[in-house]
Amino acid sequence: MTDALAPFDVSSEVSTSRPTQEMTLARQVGEVITHMLGDGRSVLDPETRIWTADAAQELRARVEDNPVVGTDQGQWDKLDKQLQDAPREVVLLAAELVLLREHPLRSALPDTRRAHVERVLSHLDRPVTLSETVSTWLARPAGTAGFEPGSWYNGAMWRHLIWAATFVLHWEGLPEEAREAARLDPWRLQQEMLDSGDDRSDIRNTLQFLARPDAFEPISSARMKARIRDGLANRIDGATGDDPVSIDRNLLAIRAALAGDATTPFHFWTPGIRELWDPASTETEPPQAGGGTLAEPRRRHFWLYSPGPQASEWGEFSANGIMAIGWDALDDLATYPDREAIRAALDPEGTEGSLKNAVLAVWQFQNDIAVGDIVYAKRGRREIVGRGEVISAARYEPERAAYKHVRSVRWTHVGAWEHPGDAVTKTLTDITAVHDYVESLESLFTDEPEPAPPAAPASIPAYDRKAFLREVYISDEQYERLHGLVARKKNVILAGPPGVGKTFAAKRLAYAMMGAQDPSRVEMVQFHQSSSYEDFMMGYRPTESGGFVLTEGPFYRFCEEARADDERRPYFFIIDEINRGNMSKIFGELLMLIEADKRGQGLRLLYKNETFAVPKNVHILGMMNTADRSLAVLDYALRRRFGFFEMRPGFKSAGFVRWQEEADNPTLDNLVTAILELNEAIADDPALGQGFAIGHSFLSRPADSAADDLWLQSVVEDELIPLLDEYWFDEPARAEEWSQRLRAALT
Repeated sequence: MTDALAPFDVSSEVSTSRPTQEMTLARQVGEVITHMLGDGRSVLDPETRIWTADAAQELRARVEDNPVVGTDQGQWDKLDKQLQDAPREVVLLAAELVLLREHPLRSALPDTRRAHVERVLSHLDRPVTLSETVSTWLARPAGTAGFEPGSWYNGAMWRHLIWAATFVLHWEGLPEEAREAARLDPWRLQQEMLDSGDDRSDIRNTLQFLARPDAFEPISSARMKARIRDGLANRIDGATGDDPVSIDRNLLAIRAALAGDATTPFHFWTPGIRELWDPASTETEPPQAGGGTLAEPRRRHFWLYSPGPQASEWGEFSANGIMAIGWDALDDLATYPDREAIRAALDPEGTEGSLKNAVLAVWQFQNDIAVGDIVYAKRGRREIVGRGEVISAARYEPERAAYKHVRSVRWTHVGAWEHPGDAVTKTLTDITAVHDYVESLESLFTDEPEPAPPAAPASIPAYDRKAFLREVYISDEQYERLHGLVARKKNVILAGPPGVGKTFAAKRLAYAMMGAQDPSRVEMVQFHQSSSYEDFMMGYRPTESGGFVLTEGPFYRFCEEARADDERRPYFFIIDEINRGNMSKIFGELLMLIEADKRGQGLRLLYKNETFAVPKNVHILGMMNTADRSLAVLDYALRRRFGFFEMRPGFKSAGFVRWQEEADNPTLDNLVTAILELNEAIADDPALGQGFAIGHSFLSRPADSAADDLWLQSVVEDELIPLLDEYWFDEPARAEEWSQRLRAALT
């Protein structure tokens, strides 16, 4: 909010819900907005008035009435011609508009933003020196705040200048009382922008945000605003209209509705918020307790990348802090909705050529790489030339002669290192899952092979007991008992029948005890009948040359990561299907070291001349299905080292009852009643018992389909009835009886 504009009356919850960095970004250029809507003076040259009708009309005419056509010149070259011999106030006006349009772009490099402003200012007859304040604005690092613009924003600079100049003309023609009313009311200001002429929503949305960040979201795309509003309209009893004013008012009301439950500031892409309006962004796991409403934070990924054939572009890329890919025949990659669209654009003749790697590289560059990921630049198959951290989203730079698809990267290492073995020849490869390979590459840049943290350094959402109980269908008292058991024993097995959400609950319990949804401190593996100590802890693996190398397993690496951290920060190692493996064979000497009172005590390892101890901040959570007849019970020695927590169906828990009330579906209510009766029959059956009960996850909120009667019918026919046939395989009449009772609940 700028000094020229009156405070906007919003609740303190709404004010504090806005990220500080976004508000700071807007307030930085508040002085420019103040002069635009006030005395008209330039920030770059305070002695000159630039926000005038004459200057705006001259700028509009030079750009709109004197277009430079053709594709042989970029938009900045064309603007150079249009500003040739322009009056001082016109050049300054163009420079400050360029400053405003690029200031909130998250991906824009500070050197690029400064260079664009200085390029416009080079047309002045008398040069100006950028003040320390303006230099500070322009020096903001990429990736720290702002928004990612719409598909055509970067290449539409001339359209933005035309619209902005037209708005200044309109503003200067308003009576003072109308201007004062617009300074007092953000909605009046927006309406004046809309009334100024043909709308250009992306630059209008940008200036709205910079002028009134207390009222408007940092989103340039009108289509994206509408999409978010439509996805969250149920939070405010429905949308009130599809015009720009209605959509922005609705977004403010939605923020107010979400702010009451938010524990930290948020924007609409914050994990846990985005999934509310964009379900497709969630990497959903099978339906578990609570319906899987919490979005999992994305782990840091590692990429092997070729900066041109034989690293031909590496000099430019490393010097300018970017990575880029070719395929320049493609437009802005953000405009391709899926891989098939990319394939069609690369092969317009439909030759069906082999484009698998090209399509994958293009798609991953645009959609899969994320800020915080690590990139290793390579030359050919034998040399690594750099390591860097991605600091921006993908962007399209049509003015570049080649390699127009760009991301900003902070190159932490530039040089030459021998690649361990032969690298793949593809342009871009996600190597995240190959842990040993990542560690061998990381070891090139550190004295010891110490892998980078697996979570991207984005803000980590808070998570607490309240969030756990909202998602996991157990009682408050059960949570307290489970929390205490894990804190005391450090090793706990969640045991229960199918569908009670054991895996779901384990991960959420880890987050609740950590106080944060931090996947970098959680590791999950699954045991099977062939699992061994070598898979779990460490062992010798064959190499390409025919020899063997000692390879560390996931538990060893996890313990080392936990040991390197503060002892007060808990780590959680989760083992799914823990009783499917031979525990003595898998754990070996660890059976003693994992005991709570043996933590920190060392023991020599089987395969390595090293004394190893399990850190005190490592907790082990195992899951055990009590209804699987094929699994052997755990021996008493192992049971002594683990606490056991029985998870039962949570149909009567507060969380499930709340979901049932929200669904307001009589068919769901009838089916829940039938399953409760079925569970009583299962518990009374001597051949089954409570450990075979039907869990609530079968009827939890579906993650990828509508919670309607068709979904319920599928649950009964395709999940529950086959399970009953297995339970009562020797009593088919009883299985049929209960199958009919479940079907009857659907009618």
